[in-house]
Amino acid sequence: MNIPELLRLLHNLIRTGTIAEVDHTAARVRVKTGELLTDWLPWIEGRAGTTRDWDPPTKGEQVIIFSPGGDPAAGVVLTGIYSDARPAPSSNPDLIGRWLPDGTHIEYDHAKNRLFIDCVGPIEVKATGTVTVDAPLIKHNQGTGVVTQQHICHFTGNPHGDGSSTVKAGK
Repeated sequence: MNIPELLRLLHNLIRTGTIAEVDHTAARVRVKTGELLTDWLPWIEGRAGTTRDWDPPTKGEQVIIFSPGGDPAAGVVLTGIYSDARPAPSSNPDLIGRWLPDGTHIEYDHAKNRLFIDCVGPIEVKATGTVTVDAPLIKHNQGTGVVTQQHICHFTGNPHGDGSSTVKAGK
């Protein structure tokens, strides 16, 4: 092997680039790195066994390509590098979170022991068993009292006329 070929292989072992295309069905991406547009490569997820994650990269996201033996065609893509185009969403060292394109975000602040969820759309919880909420206080609509329309008035024996139509309760 000549020196230029060896240098080319060494240069290709680890490269940075940006996501050019995403194939969600095949779980593969093409990366633009310098003048090179890679073939379809797998990206690295947190888990991919019986426990699996799904957090596909987005076009324009900065990544690293690890290419065993210096061959970009055999590479894998590591995502998650902040850039000027996509900077870190916070500088708070106590905060972990997830920020989504529609404005929804989930945060946990270690210093405050506080979980915060700001969802711009509906939230659905599906359980095959019991859902238990154990808290000293639950606030609904800024903390006003809640009586459901299924509540039977102790005085009249009829459903409560001032019941909430936004809260449903079972027995």
